[in-house]
Amino acid sequence: MVSIPKVELSNKDKIAVAGLVVFLVFMYIVINLPRGDCEVARPGYKCESIKNVMVENCNYWSGYSCDTSKDISLKQVEWYIGNLCNLQNQYHSSGLDCSNLQRACNQISSQSLCTA
Repeated sequence: MVSIPKVELSNKDKIAVAGLVVFLVFMYIVINLPRGDCEVARPGYKCESIKNVMVENCNYWSGYSCDTSKDISLKQVEWYIGNLCNLQNQYHSSGLDCSNLQRACNQISSQSLCTA
């Protein structure tokens, strides 16, 4: 039979072990806390949800009738909406139709922004 040796801990050792446990619990909480609506970083590290940024870009795009050919900058906006759509589906299972961004804009905004 194997005997387990008895370990005597000094008060200093007990404080060190308790401090380590408190530190590990604190780090676990910090790492696993929900991040709230901070899903997309804006300039200046302002946080926003994917949905809000996507709706904002869809509203901008709808100012051009969701027609990317009307302005050279709209190719970037359309690309960004597509990426946001994929992220929204990935993290929130929204069921957006990312193959048709006009329809996705209508779905996410609950408005008829684009004629799909």
